[in-house]
Amino acid sequence: MPADTVTHTEVIDGPVTALERAYAFEQVRDLCRTAPRAIRRARTRLEAPTEACAPWPAAAEGALMLDGGLILASGVTAATVREAIDLVMARFRHRLHRLEETSRDQPIGSFPANAA
Repeated sequence: MPADTVTHTEVIDGPVTALERAYAFEQVRDLCRTAPRAIRRARTRLEAPTEACAPWPAAAEGALMLDGGLILASGVTAATVREAIDLVMARFRHRLHRLEETSRDQPIGSFPANAA
């Protein structure tokens, strides 16, 4: 599936810059383009707390719905929003690679899209 036909939703919490949003969007688009299985939907959430004393400075989480209804999800905290984006994308690449290697229909920790 071409990356242009993937439905991508972004949720932004806190003072995330436009540059960080654009970077996250490009990273998701690249992931969709190079994934071994078609990605139907992608959802990302970027968070940069407004409080200076927050327990973490930045967070990124995401969910991918793959062809066949499998869902992969991941979330991280990091020192910066850009670092959080890089870490969550690395986790997705690793999980997609493992899925391709093992030829499993359902990787450990993922649920079918129709799970209640």
